[in-house]
Amino acid sequence: MRKLFGGLKMGWLAVILFAVAAGAYTGIVGSIPAAEGTSFKDIAISFEWWVIFAVVIASNCTKSWESALKIFVFFLISQPLCFIIEVVFGLSVDQALYYCSIWGPVTLLTLPGGFIAYYINRQNVFGSVILGLGNSIQAFLGIAYIIQMLGNPPYHLLSAIVCFASILIMTFQIQKDNRNRVISLLVPVVVVVAALVFIRMTGRVIV
Repeated sequence: MRKLFGGLKMGWLAVILFAVAAGAYTGIVGSIPAAEGTSFKDIAISFEWWVIFAVVIASNCTKSWESALKIFVFFLISQPLCFIIEVVFGLSVDQALYYCSIWGPVTLLTLPGGFIAYYINRQNVFGSVILGLGNSIQAFLGIAYIIQMLGNPPYHLLSAIVCFASILIMTFQIQKDNRNRVISLLVPVVVVVAALVFIRMTGRVIV
């Protein structure tokens, strides 16, 4: 596990093959009707696995610009491939446009996002805060999955477990100092609490 977050040879060929595998798997799973509403299809409509994939790439880069370019290329290959496979299997026009409206902007944002993600490798407060922000995404998604699961158990249970397990695994594998690990774990707590307070005070839901 430790090798996954900092011990892989993440060359360009590895990134491309990784992207093709992720895109093909996601497109195929997303096209299986029996997977509808389950954790197995969540990879096609949510972000938790893609956050993990980005962290794996960033953890195995030696420069910030390298992280930015490799994560961007990873999404630039995997997302269109996923889209093409789903269209072949009968994705409707409305579904295709909805897919593009979400993953198109996300793919573009991976360029600056990948640049920032590189700094999770820093064994200091800054690096632990950056990792904590990534953990915050996982925390929000995990909470959302738990809410969905309670309404229709046990659907999305696996996805909820993946979200919260990834927070612990990434934190303890990437950050080596216990003080920095505490920061990376506290940041999502603070962000989630702040979001709940905002919702309670304004009555607005954060999308």
